[in-house]
Amino acid sequence: MKDDSLKNGSTEDLSDVRAQESSRGRKQPLKAMSLERQRMIRRIGRLLADPNCDKNTFLETIREFGLTDESPEYPQLLALWRKRHGND
Repeated sequence: MKDDSLKNGSTEDLSDVRAQESSRGRKQPLKAMSLERQRMIRRIGRLLADPNCDKNTFLETIREFGLTDESPEYPQLLALWRKRHGND
């Protein structure tokens, strides 16, 4: 199961890189931010869907994307975790 999620993530990342390379030489900072946010959402979604993912791994991943305890998204993501996996 983990291999499938990694393959899907890699395929999506590869298509993102291809899209970025095709627009090389033109500045598109908003697009780059948007792509990074999409990657974050996909990765967090995969972790939420993974029944073997523990809470510490989930929280570490959230923090890797720069979300802190004070971020408005943090309590929302924590609520999603609790709804999906319980209070562990």
